[in-house]
Amino acid sequence: MIYKGAFTVNLISILGNQIRLLPEVDFRIVQKIFRIFMELTQNVSYYSAETVSVKSGVSCGNGWVTLQNFDDDMRVTTGNRIKPEHGSKLIKYCSEINAFDEAQLRKLKRDIRSQALERDTGAQIGLIQTSIISGNKLDFKIITDDQENDFFILSTKTSKEGPIMSAED
Repeated sequence: MIYKGAFTVNLISILGNQIRLLPEVDFRIVQKIFRIFMELTQNVSYYSAETVSVKSGVSCGNGWVTLQNFDDDMRVTTGNRIKPEHGSKLIKYCSEINAFDEAQLRKLKRDIRSQALERDTGAQIGLIQTSIISGNKLDFKIITDDQENDFFILSTKTSKEGPIMSAED
């Protein structure tokens, strides 16, 4: 069953709160997962080609999100429809982000923010931030089918062990 409208927004809030309550995972890792979850679901909400109307005529993007809890890491994945002309731009952004190390990503984020008035930064800042927070590459795929729009799947994982994000993240 697919729920539309205000329920969708409330569901994201409920899921976000549930992530914060994961009992078997270190609180610092839970905070990272929560931040990744928020970045990725915001991208769906802001940039999905399919939207649903919520209160007062406001629309939000329609898509899906999963959180997988494995032995050594956790993975957040989202999927949503995109306009076909946005696919090449998303592939470029994700590939560029995956080619950079953390210091380069932080510089790229600063550079894009300083150019915010000159160009539309779109989802790029959120993608960069997701990679910085997770400490891992972005897994991404664009699926073209017989629908009017393509489908964008984005995923990243974060280790349950290892370095914890800094205050700057």
